[in-house]
Amino acid sequence: MHSSLPFGLLDHVPSHLKNIFQHLDHLKAIPPEELRDMRFCSADISALYTNLSIEGCISDVMSMAEEFTSSLDLLGLKLVDVHQMLEIVLTNSFFTFDGQVYQQLVGLFMGCKPSPICAVIRVYTFEKRSIYTDSHYLSAPYGRYIDDAYTTARTLEEAQDMFNSIASQDPDGRLKWEVDFPEDNSQFVPFLGTEIRMEEGDVSYRFFRKSQKKNITLHYRSHHPLKTKVEVVRNFYRTAEMSSSSPSLKEESFKVVDHLLRCNGYTNPRTFKDTIVRTGTKGTKNSVNLKLPYLSEKVSYEIGRCIQRHNLPIRLIFTPGKKLRSIFCSSRPYDRPECNTTDCRICERLEVGCCVIKCVVYCITCKLCNEEYIGETGRTVRERLSEHLRYASNPTCKSYTDEALAAHYRTNHVNSGPDLTFRILRTEPNIIRRKILESFYINTWKPSINGRDECISVKRFLVT
Repeated sequence: MHSSLPFGLLDHVPSHLKNIFQHLDHLKAIPPEELRDMRFCSADISALYTNLSIEGCISDVMSMAEEFTSSLDLLGLKLVDVHQMLEIVLTNSFFTFDGQVYQQLVGLFMGCKPSPICAVIRVYTFEKRSIYTDSHYLSAPYGRYIDDAYTTARTLEEAQDMFNSIASQDPDGRLKWEVDFPEDNSQFVPFLGTEIRMEEGDVSYRFFRKSQKKNITLHYRSHHPLKTKVEVVRNFYRTAEMSSSSPSLKEESFKVVDHLLRCNGYTNPRTFKDTIVRTGTKGTKNSVNLKLPYLSEKVSYEIGRCIQRHNLPIRLIFTPGKKLRSIFCSSRPYDRPECNTTDCRICERLEVGCCVIKCVVYCITCKLCNEEYIGETGRTVRERLSEHLRYASNPTCKSYTDEALAAHYRTNHVNSGPDLTFRILRTEPNIIRRKILESFYINTWKPSINGRDECISVKRFLVT
């Protein structure tokens, strides 16, 4: 919610590029005579997120939100609420390093959803005070996608002056541009997924992939439906075609895609993209979705044909099969998670294991009467078992009335503190399998602390 609320403001940022082709549309719309002595250049802001002031970003976003309130869907909230949400989210970003938790105090956090929008609006504020008010720059084409910008200029110095005029509006003086300017008219300059060249007002462009990018995409031998692979390949060639200004440059763009796909097992990628895929059942609006694990093209096709023959209202959805990480063992089998808490009250009650383990089925034994409780959790053992300890420590609390441990101590151990031990029965990351395991243990061991209603509800996961 905190990221979607200011999203509508981007429509009011004239420099913001909404896709990787918009800058090409801008350049093609300019008459050739206006570009005759110009060269295309791009620029990148160094470490944009960490060099922007959080207070400045929030202030600029809220100022713009006040100006364009009518175009925002605030979901019933007031601007004051949005301001408070942004403050909480942007000033409470944490990360871990070397087992320690740190709070980011300077700049925007890269993993935070509102950060890109705030960065776009913050830099636009600088642009508005410089290139959008200085008549010297008003006629120059300009666009920016977060920290990558482009323009046209006669010389490198002219381009640097333009970008420096934007940076000069940063009150903290931390905004720095790195400008990529061609040495001559024959040189292409990369920008987003394209390379662009200007010669005597003529704009040429082709598909581009950074050399730092690994040649990895959906492999030909991957366990995915053929239709998925064909669509991935077609999309690469479609993008390359849209990023090319002439047949010769289109061929160069296709060669880039050819190399990428051959590195991923496609021996004849251009032929492969024209593969006709046999489709199964498409379904209608009244169809019921049926999810099945993907096994092979032949099996999928035969299932689809069977549904069509019997005119069943079913839409088939094939899910990926087993992944390598679920088949292979760990490359570091002797590494074990460790609890860094001194005198951890959970670890001292655990018979085996550590409190930071996740996705477990566990057993709690009350040492006062040797009765047991079985449960499961996707969270850490510490989080879940701390809750059980709290229930047993405060059995009369109204909030814990329906909790099994609270009911047990309220009924059987009045005025007695909790004396519990914990045991991890199984570790299982898949929630359905974990629920089934929990049901199996409850059905087999019949723990007396588990409530009757709870025992009945979990049995639905077992086939009896």
